[in-house]
Parts: sequence; C-alpha cells; structure tokens
Amino acid sequence: MPLTKNPTLVYVEHPGHTGHIIEGVHVKVEHRPIDLETEPVNGGVLLKTIAVSSDPYMRYRFRDANVAMFCPPILLNDPVDNFGVGKVVRSEDPNLKEGDLVFGYLAFSEYSVYPPKNPHFFNQPLRKIDPIPGTSLSVYLGPLGLIGTTVYPAWQAFLKDKVKDAKTMFVTSGAGGIGTFLTEYAKIVAPHIKIIASAGTDEKVEGMKKHGVDVAFNYKTEDAKEVLRKHGPIDIYWDNVGGPQLDAALLNFNTFGTIIACGCISSATEASSIKHFDEIFKRSLTVHGFIAFTGAVLPPMATFADDVVPLVVSGKISTQHEHRYAGVKEAVTALNAVHTGENKGKAVVVFSEDD
Repeated sequence: MPLTKNPTLVYVEHPGHTGHIIEGVHVKVEHRPIDLETEPVNGGVLLKTIAVSSDPYMRYRFRDANVAMFCPPILLNDPVDNFGVGKVVRSEDPNLKEGDLVFGYLAFSEYSVYPPKNPHFFNQPLRKIDPIPGTSLSVYLGPLGLIGTTVYPAWQAFLKDKVKDAKTMFVTSGAGGIGTFLTEYAKIVAPHIKIIASAGTDEKVEGMKKHGVDVAFNYKTEDAKEVLRKHGPIDIYWDNVGGPQLDAALLNFNTFGTIIACGCISSATEASSIKHFDEIFKRSLTVHGFIAFTGAVLPPMATFADDVVPLVVSGKISTQHEHRYAGVKEAVTALNAVHTGENKGKAVVVFSEDD
C-alpha cells in the first residue's frame, strides 16, 4: 500500500514571552508518511483524526520542558496535541476495534498512533463515544468535552448551594465556549440569576444576549467597573481572564461573595498585578481555584453524563456555537484565535469529513 503523506503540525521552537505562535518559526507542517497497513501500533491503535480542540490553556504548553506547570509541555519536534475525537483504523488494543469512535488526547495530524511515542500525563486511555443524531462529533470537544467537564463539576462543587441565595453573577470571556455553556446551564438550573458578561467585540455582545446573558458589554469600549457598579453588586464572579476585569469585580462584590478562578489568560504571557486584592478579606470573599478532573471537581463527574447529555440532546445546551478551522493549514490560526478573540465560538480544527 502506498504511503499516506500524513501532514502534521510539529512544535519546533518556544515562542517566548509573547506567546504568539508563528507558523514556520514555532511550529511547522511536516509530512510524516505512514503506511496505514503496516505502521507499528505497539499494542495500541492507529487513529484517523476527525477533529481536535484549540483551547486557551494550550498557551502554557508551549514552553521549555524543564518548567514545571499544571499541564504537560509539548516537546520540541513532537506533534502538537490536545483533546480530540478520532476513528480507529487498526487496533491491537483488546478494548477497541476498527471503526470505533474515540475521544482522547490526539495529535494535530491526519493519522497517529496512540499512545504516542512520548506519552505524558494527559494521555489517558481512549474513551469510546457514540454519535448523537443531528450533532457533529465535535460536541465531544465542547459541551460534552473540556467545556462541559470544566463548568458542570465546578458548578456542582462550588456554586450549587451558593446560587440558591445569589442574585447576580459576572462572567468574563462570556462569548467563549466556557462562558456560553455556563450562561445556558445557569439559566436552566438557576433561572433567577442575573448574568452580566463581557466580551471583546460588539458582535460577540449580541451573541451573548442570544444565549441568555442579561447584561452584555464590550470591555474594550465600556468600563467594567462602571457596568458592575450600575448592574451589581455581584454575588458570583466566574473569572476566565484575570487582570483589570478581576479588579473591577473585586470592587463591586456583595459581602460573602464567591470567585471561581477558572482561568487567567491575561497573565499567560506576562505577569499581572491585582490592585484590589485586599477586597477579598474586606468583603469576606471565597475564592475557588481549580483544574479540571482534580480535587473537589472530580466527584461531580460521576453525574456529568446523566445530567448534561440530555440537555445537549434536547437542545437546551447549544452545540452549534463553534468556529471550525480546516485541518493543519488553519491550525495555527485556531491556536492564536483563542487568545486574540478572533474565534466566534468554540475553536475546533477539523481534519476529516467523518465529522
């Protein structure tokens, strides 16, 4: 059988403090030919990639391997990888067979062997998935993937009781995958909550309103502190960005409020200082920082499928809030877009028409 070209996005140089990924400098597309019939799988599987996710946290993975962090580094000359869905082409794994659809941590390439040559602690066993009628398989990268498995367990662990008496919640990066899922889920389980949310374009502001945000604003053209002063005070702040919007929230909290520290992408490439940290003790605020699948947010995962899948199937949680990019040729655009705000919805890099 002739070799398949197998275009692959490969990490070749650390981007430094800017974090901006430049094709041909920090990553490059290489053809890594593969024989689909004879490529050794070493007890694993040969996969055809259907789609992989581009997520803001990946910025932390483009670093020197000697720098310890919550997520594994990408090794130089290795394929870029992230959460993805694929189809089994050939298997030596007794739990998987040809044609099975799977979810796991996959390479940005058309085909790959799993587990990879240089596995890391995110390379857990592949999980078989089932198609949901009328929905693309990329739903497992969004509401039924990292998006849902970030929001739902944190809500159950930290906010389930808090929302009973809370009146107002503020969400940053409200037009992204996390913000959209959070808004829709909150309106289902706590419809009394007023949601204030920010985004970086007027188009995204309009989109947030369609997904249920009560007070949507463009943080680039409006003063977050003044918006919160007018429409607050707030009881819950779901923070995806840190920086000046966190400072604005701290000045507009009710006593005994709760902060969910889900991300701090504003400081991913440079240090950020918080001016009003003292408001945490002055207002008796509780801060919950977390990493998905660890600590307090792990036990609620036991009910994730039972609670969330029906919401997706019924359409109460949207599955079409995606920005789809075409394979390796648009992968770098997808990696940068989640930091510049150019994506309009969950960023998904699509490799195969099987999706």
